[in-house]
Amino acid sequence: MMYLLLLAASIIAGTTLSAQQKRAYIPAYIRDTTTVEGRQFTWSKTAQSKNFLMIWGDTVGTDPSMFPNPDLRFDPKQVLDTMEYVYDRCMEMGMINTSPASKANLYKYVIVMYNTYGKGGPEGWANGWAVDDSIGAFWVHPGATRDGGVIAHEFTHSLQAMFHIDNQNPQRGNKAIYDNDGLFYETHANFVRNAIYPQAVSSDIDAHHYLMLEPDWKFNYEGYHFLFHIHSTKGLDMVSRLWTEWKPLEYPLQTLRRLTKMTQSEFNDYMFDYACNAVTWNYPMKSWGSYLRNSRRDRLNADWGRIFAQRTYDVLRAIDTNQRRYYSDPYNAPQDYGYNVVPLYVDDRTKPVVVQFIGHTEVNDHAGWRYGFVTERADGTENRRGTLHADPRKTIDITLTSDDAKLYLVVLGAPTDSMHANPAVNNTWNGNPKRYHYPYEVRLTNALPEGYQNPELVRPQLRKAPGKRHPNGGGWIDDRSKVDASVYVGPRAIVAGASTITGNARIDGHAYVQDAIISGKARVTDNAFVLGGTLTDSAVIKDQCFAQNNRIGGKALLGGCSQVFNYKLGGTVRIFGDLVVYNETGECNTGEYHVLTQYYRNELLPCDNRDSTHPENVSVNRPLVFETTSVNEQELPHSGNITVAPQPAVDGTVTVQLGAELTDVKYISLVDVQGSTVLIVPAQTGSATPFTLDVSSLAAGRYAVLATTSNGTLRGTSSVVIQ
Repeated sequence: MMYLLLLAASIIAGTTLSAQQKRAYIPAYIRDTTTVEGRQFTWSKTAQSKNFLMIWGDTVGTDPSMFPNPDLRFDPKQVLDTMEYVYDRCMEMGMINTSPASKANLYKYVIVMYNTYGKGGPEGWANGWAVDDSIGAFWVHPGATRDGGVIAHEFTHSLQAMFHIDNQNPQRGNKAIYDNDGLFYETHANFVRNAIYPQAVSSDIDAHHYLMLEPDWKFNYEGYHFLFHIHSTKGLDMVSRLWTEWKPLEYPLQTLRRLTKMTQSEFNDYMFDYACNAVTWNYPMKSWGSYLRNSRRDRLNADWGRIFAQRTYDVLRAIDTNQRRYYSDPYNAPQDYGYNVVPLYVDDRTKPVVVQFIGHTEVNDHAGWRYGFVTERADGTENRRGTLHADPRKTIDITLTSDDAKLYLVVLGAPTDSMHANPAVNNTWNGNPKRYHYPYEVRLTNALPEGYQNPELVRPQLRKAPGKRHPNGGGWIDDRSKVDASVYVGPRAIVAGASTITGNARIDGHAYVQDAIISGKARVTDNAFVLGGTLTDSAVIKDQCFAQNNRIGGKALLGGCSQVFNYKLGGTVRIFGDLVVYNETGECNTGEYHVLTQYYRNELLPCDNRDSTHPENVSVNRPLVFETTSVNEQELPHSGNITVAPQPAVDGTVTVQLGAELTDVKYISLVDVQGSTVLIVPAQTGSATPFTLDVSSLAAGRYAVLATTSNGTLRGTSSVVIQ
């Protein structure tokens, strides 16, 4: 028995190391001779350095540097040397616990090589955390060890695990990671990778109206830029302190504000600087900015990236193009510390550009903003910033100088009181309706916003192939595409690749369609993106939806900032918010969905007849109310409560319900953005029963819904969207 105990101890600790050195810890599952890894374990298939132990399987033999297959060939010394370099850099960043009590002072970090164990053995690319709650570890494919970037990322996960194993933050209770951060651990791991290997940065952000800490694959890996801001302004140690000093139920930025002792107003100003940095990637440290600008340039012009260019900058929705009135629709409006970057195209550079800003405070009790101008030099770097503004209503202006090659308006969602990441109410794991958004309106003089400039200047990088303007609408058509004369293609829309569009289909707004088959009365509009698949009947893809390889028909409606892949959707199904819909065999034809789904779970939609009144779909925000007067006049007063649903109207009707206090209302009227009354109907007051309002005769647009008494006194307002 004593012999067996000594043997087990030698396997865990290694037999060639002195007592003064860290010991080689063999994970329990590899000590288990019933597992694939355990049956193949021998010390001849390991390698060690000062801080790491590497283990691999039989496939590559005892000298994997000589293995014939180059995909699986690796040099253990080269990998370990790289890891020691990464370890030293992480030590400099304050990420490694050097206290005597740390288990990392006792054991070496474990590296297990994927795809080296043959049939039935572990396979994968890379992932990291810990083994046996004893020491950090990661598992990696030989191909992922070539340049240090991937293994630096995975080693960061090992260090995150050590925060938990060593109990470095007793405030966190039994939680290993933030409760309410989405996948912040991936954001942080990429930040560490980029701090060590700055050339690995990417500008591949497909949305920024919220801070990129969302619990989904499409956001979290490339959301590290706000950590660049913290690193550049507060130091590397502050990034690590987010891990070592967070409290349960905190969001990472709540931790940051607490540690820096900033007031809410100061913190809003601080985060506005972060948003402004995104315009030109103004991060000189470690040449991050230069690498990021190159990444953005490549992304906008390369075949692999340019199709996503519609999300590089924000496209506002028009209220009235004649008056140059535009607004950020709730699907794309900034949320807590999310931002919009809106390029402005100047009419006359010798005259000031004037922006009348109106923050829509009626949507919730927390709405606040920070906004201002940023200009860019010809080389893509930042030239200057205008004054920071926080007033909900203000007129601002800027006059360009000879050094200003481009002009941008930046708007940050800056809550007036606190971040709203309460996990019991509206945390990151819920959908768009449960997050406060901060929409705003702008009225422009001497400039047009992104998407409304001369059609020839709208996304020229997406029109690389030979093409021509469509006679019905003037939109750009790739010569490889077939588009019938009956199809309307708006002047700023693009049909690319080998698309086939027939019937009375409509491609409008700033929409982009590539390699798709569209027929019937189907519509693609606004800033939507359709890649491949079919769209038939009266189906609609709108807002900033990204749809790829789907079969969509009936009256299906896809909108918001949703992303939909490989699905079959029909009937009356409605997809909104920031929803990700991904499944190889998914099918749904009814219900309304907003809640964020998980790509890696491969989930199906419930398809359960839910509507806009379903608890998951009811917004924490109130409806937008648009003024019918100029910005310099008094805002329309409003009181009482009017509920209008659904938004937008479906099949030409909406349901209106008046609050019980509106007992003296005689008429409901709809007023367009120019102040003209377009519809008047008698009100049904004093009843809790909603009534149906027929809006089928009205043109597409947004209308104010007014409740008035018989003598014309306004008693309440709301709004309705018709598309």
